Amino acid sequence: MALHLSNTATRDPVAPQVLQDNPSDANTRSMAIESSETRPNNLPPENPMAAAQFAEAPTKGQRGIPFEQEIQSRADISASPHVEFARHPSLHSDKPTGPEPQKPALVTRWVDRFVLLPNLQNPKSYKKHQKAFIVFLVSLASLCAPFASNILMPTFPFIGPPLRLTSTEVTLTTTVFMIAIGVGPLFHAFLSEQYGRRPVYLAGFALFTIASIACTSAPDGDDLIAYRFFQAFGSSAAQSVGIGTIADIYIPAERGRATGWWFLGLILGPMISPVVGGALFEWMGWRAVLGATSIFGLSLLILMVLFLPETSVSLKARQAAALSSPPIPAPSTTSVRSRSTSTLVKAGILFTLKQTLKHTIQPLAAILYLLFPPIGLTALYSSICFASLYGISTTTPFSFSEPPYKFDSLTISLLYLPSCVGYMLGSVCGGYLSDRELRHAKARYGDNYPPEARLRSARWGVPLIPAGLLMFGWGVSRWDHVAVPLIGGFIFGVGLMLTNGTIMAFFADVIPGQTASVVAAFNLMRNLLAGLVAAVTIPAIKSGLQEGWFLTILAVLCTISSLSLETVQRLGPYWRQRREERVQNARSEAAAERSMRGSIRPATSVSSPSRAHSVRSVTSERPIPLSTLPSSPISPDPQGSSLSQVPITHKDDTHNVKS
Repeated sequence: MALHLSNTATRDPVAPQVLQDNPSDANTRSMAIESSETRPNNLPPENPMAAAQFAEAPTKGQRGIPFEQEIQSRADISASPHVEFARHPSLHSDKPTGPEPQKPALVTRWVDRFVLLPNLQNPKSYKKHQKAFIVFLVSLASLCAPFASNILMPTFPFIGPPLRLTSTEVTLTTTVFMIAIGVGPLFHAFLSEQYGRRPVYLAGFALFTIASIACTSAPDGDDLIAYRFFQAFGSSAAQSVGIGTIADIYIPAERGRATGWWFLGLILGPMISPVVGGALFEWMGWRAVLGATSIFGLSLLILMVLFLPETSVSLKARQAAALSSPPIPAPSTTSVRSRSTSTLVKAGILFTLKQTLKHTIQPLAAILYLLFPPIGLTALYSSICFASLYGISTTTPFSFSEPPYKFDSLTISLLYLPSCVGYMLGSVCGGYLSDRELRHAKARYGDNYPPEARLRSARWGVPLIPAGLLMFGWGVSRWDHVAVPLIGGFIFGVGLMLTNGTIMAFFADVIPGQTASVVAAFNLMRNLLAGLVAAVTIPAIKSGLQEGWFLTILAVLCTISSLSLETVQRLGPYWRQRREERVQNARSEAAAERSMRGSIRPATSVSSPSRAHSVRSVTSERPIPLSTLPSSPISPDPQGSSLSQVPITHKDDTHNVKS
């Protein structure tokens, strides 16, 4: 018997029909025709390729899917209406397309329940007020990490004795916190691209809440430092996944402004937490300070459960592709029973090892993005500027608690407000300036504008960063009026956000579809440098270097590294073109190798029902498991969704399988 799958021989001109050489096997023919005429509602008849997959699916009376049918049907899933949203103009266009009909998600997991906002298949079809609320919630989540990091800073000169820690050891609570914030996003970004944004948010902030409760009851400083690591690891979920959420729901032309508003969370954290920490320490002690983080974490977790839907474009595309692909029959129970117990145990151990390596080693691959010059150079400059922020933040409590100032913890907490006001002003203005530069670039280059055009708006903040550092450092060293260093902190805050906000929006455009991983690599670099600066600040000042010279060194580093922005603007398009060529060559080589393997593969036959998952070679009677056949190469969507894992094969109109 030979099965011929042809797109031309059908009753329905857009649906394939299964023809069989044996006229007596009319039952299978009728079942195939019925499958093409009675399609599910989510597969309209005007899509022939999607209907073909259901027509090709094996029925109860068939013995399994031939190899060619399985591979070809997997290759054709891109034509399915389930994944048409991935090619929708609103996902990749830089122009607003107006309101779209909101279609519910094709798949609803258990973790997607209880959310009050709709779970949509196309996240960019949310209404404006819904997008604004999602950005507000993600910004609130991003506030959590800097809130917990800075809430103890006004108490540093006073909590050492009860915790039996020296002043240098007290700053280690911040250093360990910054290291965890740097490492955590690597895993959060990887998991969010595998399993979606929502599970990562919920798991991360559940960990943050539990660790905050443990910090509140820590018996000594060593336990506090350990618990702070897990507290930071959980709160860092929003550091990289947050910008990925914005990329999910906004088109590129609108991301700069949305990123600016999202950055407000990162700004309000350092702005609010010192005031809250200083006041609670004066009234109730240091345990109440950490208790505030527990209350905040629990409240945020409840809000996320109720109001934060799944927005991952790549996850929804994979779910749609899974619905469109034909079902593969389960292995025969006879073949499973024939396996020995030792074989099953070995297979289970091997699977466990593969999953462990996948979730522990593979996330670290995001660090390789820093080797791409447009990302590495801009991340280096932004990281040095961010580390300088912790030079100011760590200096403030120790310098102003000593003569001639002698401020208490509550007064010290108020000294953080001017710089935080500068952060807020720079963040909002930076988002608008970034979008303005992008509009000018589109007017000049059209839709093929370079992402480096955003970086031009950073020039307004570059000179403000070293100026603010010098003014703050020498104002404190010379014991000037307290207003002098505070004005310097304000100037530094404006400059930092004018540059950092623009760079974050640039990361969302330079490698589309990989925003979360890029930002995770950037977070690792900047938080490691920030932890290093926080650890050496107090020893450097007490060694006689003083605040003025220490911050002067940081100002010089910021000035020199700012040349990287000009370098990226000039050479960025060339580097991106080289990278695209390498990626395209790798795809072509993989396609050629896969085509060669397919061309030399002999005709196959389907074995008996007890071996429904094996393919027999004409020249060999040994069954070849499907698991040993070539796997699918990862081929990111060139438009930025990085969602497809489609095997590249020769596409013929007719497939012949002899049995």
